[in-house]
Amino acid sequence: MNLQEWRRLLQEDPEQAEHRISALGGDPEHLHTLARTLLQDSDPGLRAWACRILAEVRDAEGLSLLLHALEDPEPEVRAAAAWALGIHPVVEQGDSVISALQRRLEDQPWVAWVAAEALARYGEAALEALIDSLHHPHPQVRILAARALARIASPRSIPALMAALEDPSLLVRHFAETGLDRLSEAQWVWLR
Repeated sequence: MNLQEWRRLLQEDPEQAEHRISALGGDPEHLHTLARTLLQDSDPGLRAWACRILAEVRDAEGLSLLLHALEDPEPEVRAAAAWALGIHPVVEQGDSVISALQRRLEDQPWVAWVAAEALARYGEAALEALIDSLHHPHPQVRILAARALARIASPRSIPALMAALEDPSLLVRHFAETGLDRLSEAQWVWLR
């Protein structure tokens, strides 16, 4: 397919586009070329599709392109990049990804939510960044960090979650309590 055919397919038939993208998973060079081209498009919807395409590629070039897309001026593209970064967490190169996703916790609420979901998928590798985010002045960042920590449910987060029980935000306290409850349930199962 040429670029015009891809554009038309992505804009008019998303379901068929998903099938075509998945079928190209074995051809990373073609996916890179298509994604690089779409990331230059003026249409933010097509730039977001580029991020979706890059979710199929797990290599340094794809990661670099996604990190660049995470700084796009359009929130739709930043959210798509955060989503793609969380689909197949690359723990070996996680520091730069985790740092970039952590910065997105300050973004518009729905972009921040997607970034927090992606951070949770990095699990233990994201703990330090999420614990650090519990001290952020903006409640949105603290809420999302507490929620992600609750999802990860690592014993290493217990002191931070205990401290978060004193946060002025009701939602931070709720997610801290949820995380501690999940950890106590896991401990109980482990003891059996």
